[in-house]
Amino acid sequence: MKRMARAILAAICLALLSSVSGAMVAIPLINAGFESTKPGMFGNPEGWVSIQHAGDLSYTFRLDEAVRHDGARSVRIDNVGPEPFGSIYQQLPAAAHRGKRLRFSAWLRTENVRGSLTGGGGVLILQAMRSGAPLAWNHMKDMPVAGSTEWKRYEVELDVPATADQIEVGAMLHGPGKLWLDDAELQVTGGGR
Repeated sequence: MKRMARAILAAICLALLSSVSGAMVAIPLINAGFESTKPGMFGNPEGWVSIQHAGDLSYTFRLDEAVRHDGARSVRIDNVGPEPFGSIYQQLPAAAHRGKRLRFSAWLRTENVRGSLTGGGGVLILQAMRSGAPLAWNHMKDMPVAGSTEWKRYEVELDVPATADQIEVGAMLHGPGKLWLDDAELQVTGGGR
């Protein structure tokens, strides 16, 4: 009985120490490295959803086995028409993360990216939503990726509002060019500010 009580006390102390020390906690994403070939909704990679600004087809979203950061494949967004942006993202419930600071990171690569009126190029997206409308967001406004670049890891952070019901993470391409996304990670970094 004493041994069990000591084990429980040790587990509680370890949990308290890790929360005090600011240890980051991973939040699982589905198919974060785009390794699954199972089809998702509407032909998207498993776990991911793609959208574009209204109008005729202007962005395509495909698994790419030739250009990848790690593993067997990445996802590539190609601009093929006039609309200003296209994005691929994943949604997850926000309830467990309200009042916390999240960090979304992933590897991006670009080819001939020029941006549009809505943004400066390729970006990561991290946003907190309420009933489908954004409450707070970080879209790399001050550091979009433009031109032709090799693989580089980027990250964005966001404090999740208390009224958020969904979190969205992903990547967006504004305007002409190609954007690759691979090896995405989402973490809780601590309490919000």
